[in-house]
Amino acid sequence: MANYSQEYPLGAPSVSGNNITVDLMLREPTRINAYLSDIALRRYFAERIFPNQGGVSGGALVYYQLTKNDLFPTRRAQKIAPGAEFPEVTFDRPEPLTRQVEKRGGKFRITDEARDRNDLTMLQVEGAKLANDIVDQLHEQALAELEAAIQTVGSEVQLDASEFSWADAAELTVLNQAPSLLPAKVLVELNKKAETFELGGQYNLLVLNPNEQANLQLIYGPGYRDFLASYGFQTVVTNRVEAGTAYAVQEGMVGQTRYEQPLRTVTWRDESTESTWVQASVRNVYAVTHPYNVVKVTNLNAESGS
Repeated sequence: MANYSQEYPLGAPSVSGNNITVDLMLREPTRINAYLSDIALRRYFAERIFPNQGGVSGGALVYYQLTKNDLFPTRRAQKIAPGAEFPEVTFDRPEPLTRQVEKRGGKFRITDEARDRNDLTMLQVEGAKLANDIVDQLHEQALAELEAAIQTVGSEVQLDASEFSWADAAELTVLNQAPSLLPAKVLVELNKKAETFELGGQYNLLVLNPNEQANLQLIYGPGYRDFLASYGFQTVVTNRVEAGTAYAVQEGMVGQTRYEQPLRTVTWRDESTESTWVQASVRNVYAVTHPYNVVKVTNLNAESGS
């Protein structure tokens, strides 16, 4: 059975077919929904960080967040004499948190002229722009949740790369490629943090700005993905991350996303303008439950002497 959370991350289409006309799509908006979801699939990476955990009701999500390296009970296990009573171990229990569902969407018109002439261009172009905008805003929402959790935990989940930036490494020659100046230094430091936290996690996904990917390509050439894989990392590249910054996450283990309403598209007739409105929206919420599974790396584009 198909896994629609992967094939259509914002919601599965209801129909499919090969005979597509503007009139048919406007009469059956689920076909437009499929088209918009296909566009979203190509660029939507938020669920690699926040896996889809199903629905949410009541307009809000209640969840718990691990805000400190809480590996052991506050009162730990003890040595016990024969016949003695076992001691009670105690734990810090985090307070429940809530996140409100957010709704995003928009609409555009298809004129009767475009419909009668079967001009798919307007539907395709404007639909693609709307889908791109919704996806970009979802990514901004997801990264804002990451940022808020990082600020709550503090310096433990932050890494300043100014002393071994990738911008500097891209300027190195064969004669001065010191290991401490190469991108591997950042990856080693990230792996060290994962071991220090002792939570059993492993950072394996880098969310990068295109500038940082370009520096990796300059340094390692076509084999830059093999270099990253040798340290256990894959990448997501997006303009939604500021240049010089990256987020290292344990894929699928940072938090969750829930949909009160997956991507939904409706159409209706407007006689006053002799056109048909196309409207799409999604209602969702992201929540970080394990902030130690993300590290923010800064100053990857720092230059020597800066």
